[in-house]
Amino acid sequence: MAKDIATIQEIFDLIETADPELISLRMRETMASDAFDQAYYYDGFLGYSYSKTSTFLRIWTPTAIDVELLLYKSDTSNEYEAIQMEEELETGTYAVQLEGDYKNVPYMYRIFFPNSTVEITQDPYSQAVTVNGARSVIVDLDEGYPDDWENDKRPPFANARDAIIYEASVRDLTSNINSGVPKEKRGKFAGLALSGTKTANEFATGLDYIADLGITHLQLMPMADFVTVDELSDRPDNYNWGYDPMHYNVPEGSYSMSPRDPVARLKEMREMVQALHAKGLRVVMDVVYNHVYEHERHPLGLTVPYYYFRYNKNGDLSNGSGVGNETDSTRLMFRRYMIESITYWAEEFHIDGFRFDLMGLHDIETLNLIREALDKIDPSILMYGEGWDLETLLSSDKKAILRNAYKTPRISYFNDQLRDQVRGSDYGDATDPGFITGKFMTEQAVLASYLGGGNLSKRDANVTQSQQLIQYIEVHDNYTLRDKIALSHGEEPVGLRKRRQLLGNSIIALSAGIPFFHSGQEFFRTKHGVRDSYNSGDEINCIDWDLMASNYDAVNYFKGLLALRKKYPFFTEKNQQKIFENVTVIKSDYQIIGVHYHGLGHELVVIFNGQLNDVKVWIPEGGWRPIARDNKMVGDDFADLIKGNADVKVPVLSTLILERVE
Repeated sequence: MAKDIATIQEIFDLIETADPELISLRMRETMASDAFDQAYYYDGFLGYSYSKTSTFLRIWTPTAIDVELLLYKSDTSNEYEAIQMEEELETGTYAVQLEGDYKNVPYMYRIFFPNSTVEITQDPYSQAVTVNGARSVIVDLDEGYPDDWENDKRPPFANARDAIIYEASVRDLTSNINSGVPKEKRGKFAGLALSGTKTANEFATGLDYIADLGITHLQLMPMADFVTVDELSDRPDNYNWGYDPMHYNVPEGSYSMSPRDPVARLKEMREMVQALHAKGLRVVMDVVYNHVYEHERHPLGLTVPYYYFRYNKNGDLSNGSGVGNETDSTRLMFRRYMIESITYWAEEFHIDGFRFDLMGLHDIETLNLIREALDKIDPSILMYGEGWDLETLLSSDKKAILRNAYKTPRISYFNDQLRDQVRGSDYGDATDPGFITGKFMTEQAVLASYLGGGNLSKRDANVTQSQQLIQYIEVHDNYTLRDKIALSHGEEPVGLRKRRQLLGNSIIALSAGIPFFHSGQEFFRTKHGVRDSYNSGDEINCIDWDLMASNYDAVNYFKGLLALRKKYPFFTEKNQQKIFENVTVIKSDYQIIGVHYHGLGHELVVIFNGQLNDVKVWIPEGGWRPIARDNKMVGDDFADLIKGNADVKVPVLSTLILERVE
């Protein structure tokens, strides 16, 4: 539709007669209207298309009055050639066809608006950029594929309920000297792609270590281009987790060995995915579409002012993200942007799952459309996120939050209720205890989550099946479990505190739902009391592989628990009714939880003892073989059976797992 709908035409009519502030007000009012969305939604190609003989570029900027393409001589030169772009009527787009070979040429757009502002911006559809994302670059995308990429396959995986997720940072996994990774590859995509790395004492690290744990999915913290790390600096304090997005469709350059080469990061990220797939690991990408770092200089805000972000009636930005702005997924072009960005990573980088940061700021319809688009690529691709009910202009009934989970049946949500009941809250001084740290009357609340959420209050978490719950007690922006336990029980011997953590890990490993672990949680990772260590540098955030080596008994216990989870169908059942039919609670008080699993071809008893004493718990009749006891796995050669219809001893702060054999 041409620029002759009343609201748009009014803006252009005002150019000669009104001041820029009035025009800006009219622009903001127009952008917020449904009429604008309906009139200017565009479903054609955006971005650039390169060949050796020509390059075509198109940008969507409906309120612009003129657009120029700026072609730079190099990534560092300020000299450029300005080329007039042609307005494509009825679309809100501007386009240009360049004849000749423009490979590796940096470019920007100069956009003129009716309120007399002129913006120079990168392409919001960039797929390659110069160092630190300063300029977009025309590249031959085919050069970004590693050898044999066409044969890279997603590891076999059928059901979300079988997932076991392990969260890590690309940088943290190999930045420590004791990772055994060569210096030039530490903290890089290439470091995580490297097999055969070891500690000085010959313990496997990095890729080999993770592949041996028994997890199914490695969730990597933001890998799309972000702002607050200088890609040319290797200082250990030049650090950030990456929840400050810039270019949504470009890999982060600080993880590349050659950040000045716009193609290198594409190839190196794919090589990392390829290496993880070869080890049988699926890759989850942590994505941050809910906000940008600085909306004033982000390509989305510069190309179409007032459109992509939520504003209140006073013209102020909505701030549900807590960082000054939030995007608006209900706007049709941003909805399209999110869908295409996600499918780009899934198709072009073979990403196997997506974790959405602050997912509650997005609307249900958009999330379901993304799920539908991913299903066309591969239905086994995971999709989950933070379903917190944040203060935003989006109405509660439209938010992708735990309370509305039943409206998104194939999307999962982090279950903070289980986290807080098991370990205690991180708020205030963070000394609040939970089940594993001595809090009374938590047993029923823990059970409600542990058994798949069927008994949770629908006002808090309305899930249709257990696999909609991401079950966790440690994640990157909480205190590590070791540090959290130390806050409330610092006076205890270290051995007791470790037992508390092993007990907590076992609860998560056996929970109905999708278990989720933070890297190093299995061997008592510490961040030295820093909770939100997003910019605390390598010293705080790096994985200490010597700590892993010195706690390898805990690692073996962790691996054993994950193997049990895969062996017995109780733990991966998604149907809440079947869970209730096949589980009998035998104890749920005095800091003790005991459940009897029956049916499905097996019988198990699992008892969690949160007391500072050995306890005795009655178990059903029969002959029972211990599988795990006193925070250790029990070998298959164990000869003495435990007779049922009697009490069994459960050691202090531990998990007992028994299997009926007669």
